Amino acid sequence: MLDVLDHGVEEFYLFDAGSIVGDLLMLVPMKVDYGVRTLVYLAQQEGTEFTSTSDIARAQHIPEPYLLRICSELQKSGLIESRRGPQGGHKLTKPSEDISVSDVVKSVDYSLAPIDCVEEPDWCTLSGACSQRELWSDVEMMLLEHLSKVRISELKNQQMIMSEVGAPVKTNF
Repeated sequence: MLDVLDHGVEEFYLFDAGSIVGDLLMLVPMKVDYGVRTLVYLAQQEGTEFTSTSDIARAQHIPEPYLLRICSELQKSGLIESRRGPQGGHKLTKPSEDISVSDVVKSVDYSLAPIDCVEEPDWCTLSGACSQRELWSDVEMMLLEHLSKVRISELKNQQMIMSEVGAPVKTNF
């Protein structure tokens, strides 16, 4: 991730997707980043019944109120189970090997379209006669296809190695 941009209500990370789609820089919503970080952290807690929202928020540097909304969306999509109360918190509903990054995108943001008209063509006065719309739709499909191959378990394993050695680990995602 290269930079954080603020676009009104939603913040985005500027992501270098060059290895996936050429020399393209694209925006990745913070909800997706926070959702992935949450699931990776929960995957690291295997054996723990439930992990509290405050523990996740503190460890992953996610504002707790925002994390609660993201966890609600992850729960609705069936990726996590949530429980209220003193012994409550969150846990994965299935093994991390069975959860892809694209599952998270579909749960919390529904789109990684690089331009708004891909998802909202009525907002663009040119969408009916625009040669670019299909191009950007294809870019989103390629990215989601790639992310469907990246498993939360792979990110968890990479994170654990990085924590142990204290250095970045190269991957082939």
